[in-house]
Amino acid sequence: MWTNKTRGVTLIELVIALLLFAVLMTAAAFAMNPILLAWSSQQDRMELQRGVQQGLEKAIRDLRLAKALQNDASDAIRYTIRESGTDNSYILYLYNASDSWPPAYNQTNYQLRKGNLSGGIGGTFTYGGGDLLMRDIQPPATSDLSVSGKVATFDLTLVRGDETFRLLERVKERNG
Repeated sequence: MWTNKTRGVTLIELVIALLLFAVLMTAAAFAMNPILLAWSSQQDRMELQRGVQQGLEKAIRDLRLAKALQNDASDAIRYTIRESGTDNSYILYLYNASDSWPPAYNQTNYQLRKGNLSGGIGGTFTYGGGDLLMRDIQPPATSDLSVSGKVATFDLTLVRGDETFRLLERVKERNG
């Protein structure tokens, strides 16, 4: 004979439990979404800063060793370094493949490049050539490379995705 003492879970109770679980998981997902977005944004910002620091360290190291600094008419920095007994001249400039030299700066982003100058500090170089130091740089007037006396100034605004990073650094040549 059947007795009702051993009771199981009814289908209605199971459906209610599953619906309650689904509601709780949806609420948890909505609560976690801003945290995950903030974490992702922070990761992007750290990656941007790391790239900026690496590129800037190379430029600063060179400029501190420079024997001579010179402004270029096209928002660039020319300098000469004595390396292994020979004077070598370089240029730090903003590059975009859609521009030609001197750039019109009507593109949305640029690269900071270090190019070799042939013919000394006033010499020529290949636009687009040289080492890539940074990317995603906004064009002048938002960004600026300049020289005043023995001080080179980097005032660069970088934008990658939703992240904007402004870099202001002044470097004084030590060997001039």
